Amino acid sequence: MDADLETRLSQLEKRTAALETENHSLLRVKDALEIQNVFSMHEYYHAAGRHADEVSAIWATKTPGLAMEEAVLNGRYEGLAAVRAYYVEWFDKHFFGVMREAMRKMYPDVDPGPDTGPAFGVRILHTLTTPVIEVAEDRQTAKAIWISPGYIAAPVGDKLRAMWHWDRYAIDFAHEDGGWKIWHLWVGKDFSTPYEHSWVDDYFAGPNIDLRQIPEFPEPNAPSMITYGGYDPYTVAPYVPQPPVPYRTFAETFSY
Repeated sequence: MDADLETRLSQLEKRTAALETENHSLLRVKDALEIQNVFSMHEYYHAAGRHADEVSAIWATKTPGLAMEEAVLNGRYEGLAAVRAYYVEWFDKHFFGVMREAMRKMYPDVDPGPDTGPAFGVRILHTLTTPVIEVAEDRQTAKAIWISPGYIAAPVGDKLRAMWHWDRYAIDFAHEDGGWKIWHLWVGKDFSTPYEHSWVDDYFAGPNIDLRQIPEFPEPNAPSMITYGGYDPYTVAPYVPQPPVPYRTFAETFSY
């Protein structure tokens, strides 16, 4: 082989390696966009109370270790059965059920609608801002956090009330069946306060429902992974949840 051919082959190998690296990077950018879409779909499903459809469509139901955690509960639901028992079955029958009953009593002349999902007049809307999304080098898992401004309209006492409601999310995603799915979901509440009040004064005033007082509440089956108490005027701002950092494979990072 002459020297000129060897030089050209060497250059070709370097170009090929560079293209493979660039292609891998571009695929991870594509992954991040798909992950944003998946979690945005979570917000649309949740706003419509379509939790059963959501779990079937965008949760990693075939990947071991599926989990969901709400900071206000100081516990974690681990496994598909536990997640369904809380987020699908109890939410629809009892959490939304309490609101359906309250709204029908307050507005007896309004068509009550179906005995599933949120009642008429009830809105639970979360938006997504400030994403930090990190896809593993092996592209089998990803980690992301968001801050979530939102609003709620729900029966409180004897009237339908409007409230500001801010959350923050930390999510692990798994690549399953050719797409990205929610694997571990953590959500912490910053504040929930009546629309006409300052959250500094009434930071947990409203719909501060003690979920455990609602019938047949399924207790979490595992301890919390992340502790978060929400806004408090007498504490400093916490660095919670911890933002994701670059990692090669899930075994080398932390879990949400």
